[in-house]
Amino acid sequence: MSGEYVEKLKKRAESFMKEAEEAADKDLAIFFIEQSLQIYVKAVYYEIFGEKIRGHSLRTILGTLARSLEKQDFKEASEKINLFINSHREDLVLLEEAYTESRYGELSYTEKDVERSLKMAGELIKILREVEEIVKLG
Repeated sequence: MSGEYVEKLKKRAESFMKEAEEAADKDLAIFFIEQSLQIYVKAVYYEIFGEKIRGHSLRTILGTLARSLEKQDFKEASEKINLFINSHREDLVLLEEAYTESRYGELSYTEKDVERSLKMAGELIKILREVEEIVKLG
């Protein structure tokens, strides 16, 4: 079941990203990017540790992943995630705010916000795939 669950989550994450890329509404696009990344991180965490991770803050769940990797002596993988968090703090905050603001808030997002978020999302997914390889190779 665990392999199926991970694949289901990753497929959902990919679907959200595809919807984000095609969305005419920039507020929805930002929300879809945030959802995609949140689901993808949770899939990677489950794949590595066999446990579901709770929460909605990307920085929090990425930090949890990094700390858990550190505890299991995957220091290189942990460091990759921490460097990403530190270098993309502003972008991550934007997506965290978009989790509620894109649906209920008064803020509106721009094409530039979407482009920047899509670029950052691609970088994060690449890093998460590298982390999976590091862990698999042990």
